[in-house]
Amino acid sequence: MFSGGFLEIGFLLFICFLLFGPKKLPEIARTLGKVMAELRRASNELKSSLEDEIRNLDRQPELPSEGHAENRSEAVTGAVPKHGDYHSEPTPDESTPRS
Repeated sequence: MFSGGFLEIGFLLFICFLLFGPKKLPEIARTLGKVMAELRRASNELKSSLEDEIRNLDRQPELPSEGHAENRSEAVTGAVPKHGDYHSEPTPDESTPRS
């Protein structure tokens, strides 16, 4: 994460010491440590939940293809009308001519 050498880290600590003083520096370091730990925990939790979701998606069966549309409508309605099953006789409303 940080690729600085000993001299760079020492320089940053010295600047922080000058800016915040010896009394505030341990409190700031403790707060930064807590924040970093919480970020790491949240990151690991997010990563594990995403991996679980990916595993669940891999386990789910594939959806039926478009060619199986009849099977889906049959499951919903109970029966699928086939060619020729429709009534070709006019209903009483259709048989009377309108003026």
